[in-house]
Amino acid sequence: MKYKAFYEKGVQIIPNVLDQEKINFYKKKILEVYKKQVEEFGIEYLKITQEENIVRSPFLYDSCFIELFYNDTTKCIVSEILGEYAILSLQNAIFIPPKHIHHQTHYHRDLIHQEFTSSIPLSINLYYCLDDYDVSNGGTTFIFESHKKNKLQEKYKDSTPNVSAGSIILFDSMVYHKAGLNFSDQSRFGINNMFTLPFVKQQIRYPFCYPKTDDVKLNRILGFESREYDSVKHFREYRLGRLKNE
Repeated sequence: MKYKAFYEKGVQIIPNVLDQEKINFYKKKILEVYKKQVEEFGIEYLKITQEENIVRSPFLYDSCFIELFYNDTTKCIVSEILGEYAILSLQNAIFIPPKHIHHQTHYHRDLIHQEFTSSIPLSINLYYCLDDYDVSNGGTTFIFESHKKNKLQEKYKDSTPNVSAGSIILFDSMVYHKAGLNFSDQSRFGINNMFTLPFVKQQIRYPFCYPKTDDVKLNRILGFESREYDSVKHFREYRLGRLKNE
């Protein structure tokens, strides 16, 4: 089975997706976008809201980040697991400085506060590691197979996989996981892209803050085909438009 570890453990490593040049490029771009978001919101408010060192939806600020959720590798994985109508729920980048306490050091699911299981995946994460991830720098720790349990069990065994820079961690969003503490002397960078079935709400309503493109499949990923309708007239206009394009 192509995604055997993903379906059984809930986690699978896709190695060597980005080369070193791309890794360096995206690290630089993350810091550039973060600077814009600091100017937009204020560093003190970012600290108060536990948003420090987090870059929300960087593709809204620099279109180069689209390549990370819309490329041949990601499109293949998303369509094979979630189908052709999956949407981007979120894209977030992080950089964790040495000895910095990250707010997600507790176990959680990325479909937050959900205590149920599903016979098929509802949501997946494609997390780009821009550094080598391991215990020493706070690499992501998972509770394997926890996507098969309704809630976090009292007794569990966790694991922090060693992942080489440029690789993707593919995981079921219902797997319990957490960030570790960065004990190294370098910042740890990563970019998380989360995809869901279209009935799951996006973290940010991308069709309302990103222009529609000429690429039908990209528009679908961004959620243009799964928006809630503003009125009865809007609903019918959408149906009419689909009929005209058939």
